[in-house]
Amino acid sequence: MNETGRGGTQGALDATLRVYLDLSRRIVIVVSCAMFALMVAINGLEIVGRALFSVSFSWVQEVSILGAMWIYFFAYALIAKNEEYIRVDFAVKLMPQAWQHAVDIFARLVTIFFHGMVAWFAVETYRFLGMFTTSVLIWPESLFVLPIMLGAFDILITELIYLYWVLTRRPLPHPRPLPAAVE
Repeated sequence: MNETGRGGTQGALDATLRVYLDLSRRIVIVVSCAMFALMVAINGLEIVGRALFSVSFSWVQEVSILGAMWIYFFAYALIAKNEEYIRVDFAVKLMPQAWQHAVDIFARLVTIFFHGMVAWFAVETYRFLGMFTTSVLIWPESLFVLPIMLGAFDILITELIYLYWVLTRRPLPHPRPLPAAVE
């Protein structure tokens, strides 16, 4: 028996789901930080170029917007993983335990439906925008939708994992602090 009192298959499944959450959390953080560093570097280059050499780089805006998209949607995926949504829990806490459980299930189903729709629209938009390119770097316009699509699918998977744990009445894991090198 594992720590939740279930058999080996349940324990293995829970362990696999936890590995996904931990690994995807690290990827989200690393990608977001890398994009932020890239944005700071290229905008610094733009500032120095304009101030010292009266030179402007036309590609900086496209790359900055793309970087901002990665940061925004991956940060939202991190919020989902850490269960840090903005919510009003005081009313739910006043309810009987069975109602609290039902509200939790309902809220997760609504979140799953919403992010499923976002993922679906992102896929359709990605396909459509693949026909077009950016004006400066001639990159596919679909690159701007890629972080939305990946973030929505990651949140969808995360919420499905949490819904599974809520339905089976397992405690949700609290995110473990990352090593100092990653934070």
